[in-house]
Amino acid sequence: MAAITPELSDDDGTISPSHGSSAFDNKSDEKMDTLVTQIQSQLPGSNGSWSVYICDLSGGSEATINDSPMQAASLIKLFIMGAVYENYDSLSQQYGSATLDSYLTPMITVSDNDAANSLVSCLGSGDSTAGMQKVNSFCQSHGYTNTSMGRLLLASNEFGDNYTSAYDCGKFLKEIYQICSGTTQTPSLLHAEEMYSLLKQQQRTNKIPAALPEGVSVANKTGELSNVENDAGILYNAQGGNDLVIVFLSQNLSSPGEAQNTIAQLSRSIYLYYND
Repeated sequence: MAAITPELSDDDGTISPSHGSSAFDNKSDEKMDTLVTQIQSQLPGSNGSWSVYICDLSGGSEATINDSPMQAASLIKLFIMGAVYENYDSLSQQYGSATLDSYLTPMITVSDNDAANSLVSCLGSGDSTAGMQKVNSFCQSHGYTNTSMGRLLLASNEFGDNYTSAYDCGKFLKEIYQICSGTTQTPSLLHAEEMYSLLKQQQRTNKIPAALPEGVSVANKTGELSNVENDAGILYNAQGGNDLVIVFLSQNLSSPGEAQNTIAQLSRSIYLYYND
């Protein structure tokens, strides 16, 4: 087990070591409890607000730190993807699968905003407002209760914004992993294999994957605004046998570059904690 050296922090956030999970029977353990306490101590106390989700996919324990709705930035694209794939058959009849795929791939792999907005329009049969409601309905029906879409990508946030939580993103990725690995008896997402494949093709790798040991595989989606740095990823084919889901959300940052480094270094610590 790799040692994680605590650092001083001014953030007195909450730790929830056994967030609800029917697949894991609300399972937590001492090892996870120790980890989240140590990660909490290393979150920056003077560089924005932070939220974290960690899931040991092999052992079945999961935890959150400071879980609450935060600015989603491009993490909202995870849920646009989920809503599109839930309606993929009907949308394919209307627009053609080639068109949908031509939007889905760049939306996830390079975070293309125009592609995301085009998919929202498709969901609403040409009405973007109706499309955003389809995304919100998808989130509510699947239990992503802190996630909502209030504006298109690049649009003004004067009348609404896009929000998610570390737990919601972690739950989404965990469900994809469980479906694709055959470890759930109640698949909840359609086309999970296709979603997993897109995430594995991610080209933005400067956060969770950046400091991981060579050979570790990551399927992730990032999100950025001027003062927001987010990343949500599945760490799979782990060398020690413990695949993981890790999510970091951070907002109101004074130094986004330092936040990127924090995410990279803490992701490495979490990985080595379970796989060294």
